[in-house]
Amino acid sequence: MKTLYAISLATAMTLSSSFLHAAEQLDPDEIAFNALSPVVSALLNADDVPELMERAETLSDTDTLQAIAVYLAASREDPKQILAPYQVAALFARRGDDKLALRYLQEADDRGLWFGPLLAGDEDFSELRETATYKSVLTNAQERYKKIAVGKVGAISVLNPSANIPVPKACRPVVVWLHGYGVNGELGEGYQPLADTGAIILGINGTQMINAVDSFRWIGPGFEGTHQTVQQGLKALEAQQCIDRKRVFLMGFSQGSQHAGALLAQHPDDYAGALLLSPGGMQPTPTESKARGKRVFVVNGQKEGPGNQQMSADFRKLFSDGNEVKSRTHEGGHVFPDDWSTSLPQALRWLMGEEV
Repeated sequence: MKTLYAISLATAMTLSSSFLHAAEQLDPDEIAFNALSPVVSALLNADDVPELMERAETLSDTDTLQAIAVYLAASREDPKQILAPYQVAALFARRGDDKLALRYLQEADDRGLWFGPLLAGDEDFSELRETATYKSVLTNAQERYKKIAVGKVGAISVLNPSANIPVPKACRPVVVWLHGYGVNGELGEGYQPLADTGAIILGINGTQMINAVDSFRWIGPGFEGTHQTVQQGLKALEAQQCIDRKRVFLMGFSQGSQHAGALLAQHPDDYAGALLLSPGGMQPTPTESKARGKRVFVVNGQKEGPGNQQMSADFRKLFSDGNEVKSRTHEGGHVFPDDWSTSLPQALRWLMGEEV
């Protein structure tokens, strides 16, 4: 990152010139300092390009010009970086500078932009969708996505109980893990307390990649795509080892939690119960449930936003008729409870009928 500071400082100085003309009544040096300070701080304190990207994302919430300066630094520091020019294009489009937006969108395409679904739904480019450049870039990105997504969307990760956990006479139950927005279904060893309930934990990547090969989401409309993906994952697991298809439980967090709750409500013959952690998402919560005789455990934090609080309440109400519902509100926000390594295994044991 030898040239990073010089390149970015020059960029930031250029971008900040507008401030000097917009507020002549203030001291120019003070204006320049206020405009440049967050950018210079980001450049001085970022150790690498990924950290620059994080700092630029933070700045984009408060000042698009400052964010553009840092994204440009990341883009020039790493010529293979695709997301940086894409974000620059989006920010320029948000500011109404169509010419620069299309320029950097084309640069992202030249570098191999592949996240076509994200581009197709990005409202920052709503005013540019009829331009030849946007249409060309979108077509290219959609084609690249089809190739890159193969083997990644819906891929499974399996975590078995520890060797000292007794093996049942029948096949083991399965807990299907549906991750939150922007992450993936990879199960690290940190999830072992969940598997040591005696269940096989099956992690599944979401139904669409976002802007990185390890970043996924569960897409609509509706929840049938998720159901089919989960069933395919179970079939793949069943080809590897014996599982009890009558004892398939769902466990999700945030967006994955909303989909887990919807799947239990709409396909109760395929799922035995659900542990819903901080449900959230942009789709409406189902208002009708076919589930009867199921166990559902809803967990959320006191400090979560109103939307998440409401969705947790909606699911408690949805399953209140004919099912056994447990509920917990922990002291945190939109995260696992602090004691998750003990409390969540206890919740799973309750779901599976193993009272503790």
